[in-house]
Amino acid sequence: MIWARRVRAYETEAAELKNFEPMLVPGLLQTERYAREVNIIGRETDPATVEQRVVARMTRQEVLHRQPTPLRLHAILSEASLRTEVGGPDVLREQLHHLVKVSQLPNVTIQVLCFEAGAHLADSSGFALLSFEHDDPPLGYIETLAGELFLESSRDLARLSAAYDNLRMLARSPAESVKFVKELSEHGA
Repeated sequence: MIWARRVRAYETEAAELKNFEPMLVPGLLQTERYAREVNIIGRETDPATVEQRVVARMTRQEVLHRQPTPLRLHAILSEASLRTEVGGPDVLREQLHHLVKVSQLPNVTIQVLCFEAGAHLADSSGFALLSFEHDDPPLGYIETLAGELFLESSRDLARLSAAYDNLRMLARSPAESVKFVKELSEHGA
């Protein structure tokens, strides 16, 4: 849980977060039910610990509504993350409706990287890029099965930034993406 507190601290201080996720909806965009199911999948069996993690995830989302300047979030979601059932069809449908709703926030941009975009530079893992106000240097973050990586070197950040820019160009526009998510939520993933 130490890494989770560290991520939350960085998110709290960040002005902007760019996030790509290939298989699951990013934590800052998850519903409570979806977050609960994600925490159960192969990670935790103790109900109290699961609930603690869900509460922590929901608390993290407060950065999207903080005043006077909410976190600017640009999330690229793979089509797989929108079609993978987490907790069953009702949980997924609720999650898709939530994505449509949160995409209406002026500080949140969602793009969908559809299957037809083909292979890309980040097809094996998700990552995040955090930017801060003032002269604080940016930070990269990758969560792996072996642990979490925080990247600070200009070389690593340039690679992540180039990969993100490539994904943004391959993904549907924000308007097309919201339409796509809305159709999935209405007609089933």
